[in-house]
Parts: sequence; C-alpha cells; structure tokens
Amino acid sequence: MNKLNKRRPLKQWLAVLAAAGACLMAVPGQAAEVAGVTLDDAATLSGQPLVLNGLGLRSKMFIKVYVVGLYLPRKETRAADVLAMPGAKRVQLVMMRDVGSELLADSLSKGLAENTSKAELAQLQPRVEVLKATMKSLGEAHKGSRIQLDFQPGAGTHVTVDGKAVGNDIPGEDFYRALLRIWIGDEVASKPLKAELLGLPPT
Repeated sequence: MNKLNKRRPLKQWLAVLAAAGACLMAVPGQAAEVAGVTLDDAATLSGQPLVLNGLGLRSKMFIKVYVVGLYLPRKETRAADVLAMPGAKRVQLVMMRDVGSELLADSLSKGLAENTSKAELAQLQPRVEVLKATMKSLGEAHKGSRIQLDFQPGAGTHVTVDGKAVGNDIPGEDFYRALLRIWIGDEVASKPLKAELLGLPPT
C-alpha cells in the first residue's frame, strides 16, 4: 500500500510535465522572418489587435531595398477585400540599405500614381505632397530603420520612424487605400511581393 502511495505523486508529476509540454508545442510562433529581418506576427494599433497578413522583400536589380509587412484586423488573401476592410491597418518597412529620403518619397509617390486613376489622383495629390514632404524630412532612411505607415480611424495616415512620429497625420481612408495599392494594386512593381503580402504562393 505504501509503495502505491509513493508512485502516485510520480505519475502526477509526469502527467503535469506532459500537459505542460503539449501547451508549449501548441503556442504559435511569435514572429515571422524574411531576408534576416524579423517582424512580430501581431500588433495593436488604436486599441485594435492586428495580425501579420504577409511579408516579403522588395528588391530592385537584385539589390535588397526593404522588407515590408502588412498588418490587418484579420487575414485576407484578396486585394479587393483588404482595400475594402475597415479599421486600423499597418504597413511596416524595414530598410535593407541606406536610401535617400527623396528617392524613397519619389518611389512611394510613383507607386501610388501608377495604381490610381487620374481623377482620384487629382483629389489625392495635395495629400500625396504631404507624404512626400514627410518622407523627405527624414534626410535619409538608414539600413535597419523601421518605418510604419499606420491607418488610425478618425485620424488618418500616421508615419513613425523607429518609434518616433514624423510629420502630421494625413486624413482620409481613401488616401490609405491608395497607399496600400502601391504593394497590392493592379500595377505593382513586384507581383511576387504582392502575393507574399496577401499570404499567397508567389506568382
């Protein structure tokens, strides 16, 4: 009888350890990685939880320019659904090389223009100029810098660099939709990157 009593605690400990191991195995990864850059798989913006919808590498002529991640309230694989989705959103860029801020500003402006109709672009142009001025104020986007382009409902597009706010908020959900089309529009510079941001196999 005493031997049985001594064995029970051991069995209980083994059961506890097994359960703990199962719990550890069930916990999902806390980050995603591409090209040596790690991004959290979740974020919170304006009190709203966001998930990392996808991430990928933007390169030009075999030169790595930046890693970009798209955060949304829920995962979506269709660009149209992403663009129509209400609520907070985030595009996070992690620079892979030093880039002059004027070049970065012009690149964003060009991508926006190529994915926006002339009529809509005319309405957005004053706010595009605000974005360009904000990016140019950086002087240079250094390798490793983290640039966040956040959409905050009621406030607009909010830009931060390495955690510090830059420039003024740019109003309008229509502006942020146009900004998203730089990466997931019909005339994107990189279709494989678009697929990665939408969580799809590269095309």
